[in-house]
Amino acid sequence: MEIIVSANIGNKFLQGLQEVLNVIYRINQSDDNEDVIIFQDNVFVTPLFILPLLVYVNSCKKRIIYRYANKYLDTIRFGSGGLKPEELGLKVFHDLMEDYSFKTYIPIINFPTEFKFTSERNEILSAIEGLISRQVQAQTNIIAGLKYLIEESVDNIIEHSDSKRGFIFSQSYPTKKYLDICIADNGISLLGSYCKMKENVFTDHLSAMKAANSGISTKNLPAAENRGYGIKTSKKMLIDGLSGNFVMLSGNALFLKSKLVSPLRKHLKV
Repeated sequence: MEIIVSANIGNKFLQGLQEVLNVIYRINQSDDNEDVIIFQDNVFVTPLFILPLLVYVNSCKKRIIYRYANKYLDTIRFGSGGLKPEELGLKVFHDLMEDYSFKTYIPIINFPTEFKFTSERNEILSAIEGLISRQVQAQTNIIAGLKYLIEESVDNIIEHSDSKRGFIFSQSYPTKKYLDICIADNGISLLGSYCKMKENVFTDHLSAMKAANSGISTKNLPAAENRGYGIKTSKKMLIDGLSGNFVMLSGNALFLKSKLVSPLRKHLKV
């Protein structure tokens, strides 16, 4: 089956996610062993579209082929599955990041989560945070908040997802004065993480999503109970402190919240 991505995906809140869920739904409904995703030449995609698609395709059992002539998709390293810094070497990676200093986006970074790569991963995160800071040229307190949010999200992947790789991609919109950052993995999901607990009571993705966003930790320890994945603190900082929008997708459950949107938790058909 051929799936055409034709219209520019605008920068409205959630628009990219709605589009990628539609693509994933069509792939799941297809009986073909091979599907082709065709990007028209002038298509513009957001982090909330491109990263969930990349992670989904990486874990998809059927063969997915991309067809595009869009230089932007090559520049962000979409076709190759993202940039793997530890394979390049850190010096080459740092030099490459400098090339993006005057752009409004970073390439898709495909980073390792294993403990043996801790030092390299810290270097990678430092380079990413430094690049985003130079691109957006925001105030010091905003940059500090962004760094906290990135590091907390990456820590969650390392500690809970059982995924060997994580992904990060960002795009800023200077004239509209906002920044999109998407961080993802193809791990066991929130529900899978809760199921590893001895006294797990959650049986579906939606209940696990509600629990994570209410501060219930997957670590069955009193000291960890208030930590609650760090999601609660991160969400508050992003929404109340930075006037941002929070989106979380796990399994077939979606959570979103902003100052203009009340908390929404729902099942998705994907």
